Amino acid sequence: MNKINTILVDDEIKNNELLSIYLERHCPAIEVVATATTIEDALEKIHKIQPKLIFMDIVLDNGTGFDILEQIKYDDFLVVFITAHQKYALTAFKFNAIDFLLKPIDPKDLIQAVEKIQNNIENKYFTTTSQIESVRDSIASKTSDYNFIAIPSTRKIHFKQLDDILYFESDGRYTIVHLRNGSTILVTKNIGEYDKILAPIYFFRIHKKYLINIKYIININNTDGSNCELEGNLRLPVAKRRKEELVNHLNIS
Repeated sequence: MNKINTILVDDEIKNNELLSIYLERHCPAIEVVATATTIEDALEKIHKIQPKLIFMDIVLDNGTGFDILEQIKYDDFLVVFITAHQKYALTAFKFNAIDFLLKPIDPKDLIQAVEKIQNNIENKYFTTTSQIESVRDSIASKTSDYNFIAIPSTRKIHFKQLDDILYFESDGRYTIVHLRNGSTILVTKNIGEYDKILAPIYFFRIHKKYLINIKYIININNTDGSNCELEGNLRLPVAKRRKEELVNHLNIS
C-alpha cells in the first residue's frame, strides 16, 4: 500500500510539529505533505493536494475545523479530529463513528487510529458529509439529542435512525443489531460500546446480553421480573439486579 498523503491542521505550530514527529516515528504508512494553522491556508493546501487523510483540530483561532470540512470539494478522504476532554464531543464522535484523538496525544492511540484508517482506506470507507454535519450540530448544541447512529459492520458503515433499532444482542466480541423490520446487522464492536453512548437516555441494559430500546417496551413481567416484552411479541430476559433499576428508570410503581 502506498503511503497516505496527510495534512495536519492546528492553529498551534508546535502541535503540528509534535504530531508530525509522532507520525514519522510511529506510523510509517503516513506521509505528512503539508501543515496549516489557519482556515484559509488549510483550504488552499487541501484543494491543491487533495490528501486522503486530514488530522483536524476542532477549535481554530479564526473558526473551527468544520468551517474547513464544509468547503472541501472532493469526498474520498478521512478526517481524524483532535480535541480536548469534552464529554459531549467524545459522545458525538462515537455516535457517528468518527475517529478522534485526545490532547495531549498518546502515541499508542495514534498508532491504533492509523491502523483503523489504513483499513478504512483499503475498503474505501471515507468520512461522509452526514457524519460531519451530525458531529458539528451535536457539538454546537452541546447536547446528546441524536437521532441516528453510525453502525460499522464487517462490510460497510450503516446509518440507522435510533427509532429503527429494537435492541442490541451481545455475540462475544461482536454485537448483533436487531432492527424493527426484522433484519439484523453484525457489528464489529462489543455491546459495551453501545451501552456507554446510548444508555440510559434511549436504551437500557436489561441483561449482560441485551441492550433494548426503551421506546418499544410493552411490559415487564411483574410476577418474577424475569422477562421484558418488546413490540412484536418479543420477550427478553431481565437480570434480577437490573429489574429494580429498570422499573425506577421508567417511573413504574
